[in-house]
Amino acid sequence: MASTMAELEAENANITQQHREWQEQRRTQGEDVNDWSSFREHLMAIGAPDPGESETSDFRAEGQAEDMQTTRETQTI
Repeated sequence: MASTMAELEAENANITQQHREWQEQRRTQGEDVNDWSSFREHLMAIGAPDPGESETSDFRAEGQAEDMQTTRETQTI
């Protein structure tokens, strides 16, 4: 299976844009932008090729894991 998002572009030329849009939607809803399983489900729901079960090495947004933890902590205060 592909190890980078760029490699997935061979089967899905739009994956980078789809990933960006999906992350923005998740971010505005306060959801985890680093959830590979949810991203995979999203792709298949819109008819895109299955990217596989394994997360690519460059899937996670830098700093987003920390941002999500901060968001969760803020919401519980």
